[in-house]
Amino acid sequence: MRKPGRRLFFGTFVALFSAVAIACTDFSHPPEALGRIQVLVVDSATNVGVPNLPMTLYLEDKTTAWRALFTSGDGSGEFGTKDGGVIPGKFTVFLDLTGKSYQLAAGEENFKPVRSIIGQTVTVNFKLHKVVLGGPPGG
Repeated sequence: MRKPGRRLFFGTFVALFSAVAIACTDFSHPPEALGRIQVLVVDSATNVGVPNLPMTLYLEDKTTAWRALFTSGDGSGEFGTKDGGVIPGKFTVFLDLTGKSYQLAAGEENFKPVRSIIGQTVTVNFKLHKVVLGGPPGG
């Protein structure tokens, strides 16, 4: 003979499990699968953003370009915005100053390692200082 308590317990367990399973499978808002990598480039003397600088996001090997951008008017940018972000992993951000009127501030490097983490935003900062290009010789 079965005991009624077992049937009640089993029924309650099935109902609770079903409710949890349904709540955990709501895909109306899919879970984050990408990370966000932002850059900010500022003039070290004025702390104002430097626009129109080419930036490249390389895979960790520093030879395979993954994404590219130009800094906006406020010196910022984000890689992979059209794709919703960047896949998780290790990358290197490269700032190309070729032909620009800026150079890296003391202690800065133009290759900076960064890690993309699911659901998180990471900002890579660069400080530059303005230089005069094409000045008089011997000056």
